Amino acid sequence: MNTIPTLIPAPKRMRYDGKRPLDNSRTVTIEAGTRPASVTQSAARQLSSWLGEHWRGRVLVRPSEADISDGAEGELPYRIRLIETGTETETERYSLVSDCHEMSIAGSPRGILHGVQTLIQLLQPETSCDLLSLPLAAIEDEPDVSVRGIFAECFWGSDLMELADWKAMIDEMVSFKLNTLSVGIYGCWSSRYPTDANSRSEFLFAPILDHPERLPDRRIHYFDPLTKQTATKTYRPALYENDGLGQLIAYAVERGIRVVPQLNGPGHSLLLPRLYPHISAINNKGEATGSGYSLTHPDTFPMLKRMFKRVIDRYMLPYGQTWFHIGMDEISGWSSVDLAAYSPRGLLELYLVEIGGYLIENGMDKVIIWHDMAESLTGFDESFEELLERHGLAGKIVIQWWNYTMPAFSVKAVRGAEGWMAPSTGYLPGMFYQDYVENVENRVNEGVEQSFQGALAYALYSPTFRRNTAYLAEKSWNTRKRDASEFDRQYAEWIVSDEAEHWAGGMGDMRKLFQYSSTFVLLLEIGVFSGNSDAARPYPARIIRSVLATDGTHKAYRVTRALALNALLSFERGSAVSGREYELQVIRFECRRVVGLIDALLGLADAVRDQERIANGPIAGRSGLAGIGGRLERELDKLDALLVEMREVLPGYMVYVGWREYMFLREAIRVQMEQLKRLAGDRAVLSGEAELSRADWL
Repeated sequence: MNTIPTLIPAPKRMRYDGKRPLDNSRTVTIEAGTRPASVTQSAARQLSSWLGEHWRGRVLVRPSEADISDGAEGELPYRIRLIETGTETETERYSLVSDCHEMSIAGSPRGILHGVQTLIQLLQPETSCDLLSLPLAAIEDEPDVSVRGIFAECFWGSDLMELADWKAMIDEMVSFKLNTLSVGIYGCWSSRYPTDANSRSEFLFAPILDHPERLPDRRIHYFDPLTKQTATKTYRPALYENDGLGQLIAYAVERGIRVVPQLNGPGHSLLLPRLYPHISAINNKGEATGSGYSLTHPDTFPMLKRMFKRVIDRYMLPYGQTWFHIGMDEISGWSSVDLAAYSPRGLLELYLVEIGGYLIENGMDKVIIWHDMAESLTGFDESFEELLERHGLAGKIVIQWWNYTMPAFSVKAVRGAEGWMAPSTGYLPGMFYQDYVENVENRVNEGVEQSFQGALAYALYSPTFRRNTAYLAEKSWNTRKRDASEFDRQYAEWIVSDEAEHWAGGMGDMRKLFQYSSTFVLLLEIGVFSGNSDAARPYPARIIRSVLATDGTHKAYRVTRALALNALLSFERGSAVSGREYELQVIRFECRRVVGLIDALLGLADAVRDQERIANGPIAGRSGLAGIGGRLERELDKLDALLVEMREVLPGYMVYVGWREYMFLREAIRVQMEQLKRLAGDRAVLSGEAELSRADWL
């Protein structure tokens, strides 16, 4: 009996008759025709490279059949033919048919690329340097959703991604047969981090300002567990510094990935109104707010249009890209000057008509917006639909419906606009893992009910979220198959060669821990990202006071820790499928990370509580201060070891983000530990001659 290999995404129709081994004395030829499309050429290069890395046999790429033997007693080589069928470049259907002598992968260039991904997954588990394990199969396959991919946010971490990191992301998308990458190139947020040593949360990934010299360098302040010192990294986003957006787009297009830049506004804009105060929104006192725009100022739209035009002319049209995302989400603080002439709805529609119309006039085919503000202000009513028609936007607008938390989410079809769903595949990799499998399932199902054409997930990309990305690929390719629990089994079989049932069960336990739920909120509170937004309740004093105020909070963290340990037990055994060792490393690390962070938090809280208990108790109890300080010192060492391990598991561009996230908790532990050591060595305190103080930092 032939066991069908586990593939992600699974093919629609597949007959599998086992495999044909080919030893390394043989030759494989990859034949892509005489004038293949660039995507077909990329597919041939990828397959040739993979074979060269994993098998010691001879691999030749050639345009068509030629008179050649493979050197093994005159035997002909094993042929892999890539056959372009028709000129419909948008179709992604492909077929793969193989026997003992040859294999054909037929389809459009993008379909051929997908077929090569299927072949590589079929080869991967059992191929070795000495033996190529060729499948004997017949596959007919195509996706259910036409637009499938990731929206990569511009934020802390992604601003440190080098071009090589972006290319690795694209390669992962190709491997999962995703076809669209939206890249945030401008977006801003109210600061979540202390700004004395850290830059503002303002991001620009391409040199498109009227005055590029005005863009300040960025800084991130963090604790380095290797040197045991705080440090500051000063930099500019790599894409900006090296003007790499064009190279990113070229690389993606060659691999069948459409790129959709996002230049957000009028919400999520702080940098532009700070650099150009005259276009800033105005408050009731006539002062520039440094947030959002005065849309009625005569310079605002011309400046924005110049920026959009630079993106189009430099980075999009040269590579045939014609879709543009303009954001329009979470708008707050409309300019008082604008509100004297327009309602909030009128201002939103003014922005859409001015910017959307300009983009279409300059060669764009689709203009994408987030759903939330337009739905809130217009309800996508008949007047909105008529607005699209009246201004030539009907058939050009895409509404991207986003929700990363709720199990059920109401969406609707809008006449004159295409619909895409936006689940998430994770956006806090520096802090902890996020399980968004059920979120992907729910959002894709809701989109299918409305005949939406796209599933483009919001993400702060990290390969540590690969399981979420894999399910996005699976669910958008096969919308009627694979709920979350079924995918747990599928993914477990994909990454481990044994103990798959244990791993599938552990992934179900991880979902209880890492999906958006009470445990997610508890984990969010441990880092400074959530805990520093209220200046009146500084981090980490706020969360420590919460833990001390009621045993319920302390117990909730202990239960969360137990969930992580329980999941980790399922992952103790199991060997990785060849090439998927990192997936196992990530899953085990993320469970350990939760345990370590909770131990650090509760260790600090317990030390504060014990110090207060001793201060309120008999003087003889003060001899216990040294023991409390010693336990806290051990927690500090464990936290430092965890921070070092983050460097080994997280991608390099996320390490500094993770180190900053927990440096404030670490500093509080250090201060508390040193205070305890000082008190334990103070004879006057121990004898009762001096007062025993409480936690200074709290």
